[in-house]
This record gives sequence, C-alpha cells and structure tokens, in this order.
Amino acid sequence: MKLEDITKDTKIKELSKEYPWLIDEVKKLSDRAAAVPSGMLKMILARATMSDIADKVNEPVDSLIEMLKDLIRKHEGSSK
Repeated sequence: MKLEDITKDTKIKELSKEYPWLIDEVKKLSDRAAAVPSGMLKMILARATMSDIADKVNEPVDSLIEMLKDLIRKHEGSSK
C-alpha cells in the first residue's frame, strides 16, 4: 500500500499486513489503547478504520494519518 493511498476509510488491518509493527505504534498514541491487551487490541483494530481510531484517540483523522505516515517513513528509513 502506498502512503498516498491511506485515507480515513483505510482499515488498520490493511496497513498491518504491510506494516506488521504498526499496531504496536498505534498503542503508543493513546494511554487507553496502551492499557488494552495486545491480542484484544489487534481484534478491535482488525475492523477499525483510520476514522474510528482518530475518534478513539481524540485526534483529527488527517493528523492521525500524517502521524502514521511519518512513523512508516521513519521505520522504513525512507521518504516514501
């Protein structure tokens, strides 16, 4: 998945297939998310869209998308 293809309707599950480390990074965005056991969080995130996650962490969806893109760029060591 190209970074420019990430939208408010992108499911976290789709991103986690390409970027398996991403769910652990999402947990760092919210204290509430960090408190949820990893297995349960993965089940919740499997159905969640970017918009759903933005609502849960009380962040504008556009900002969340940019944060995740930045995380991906840093992790990949590139400027995709």
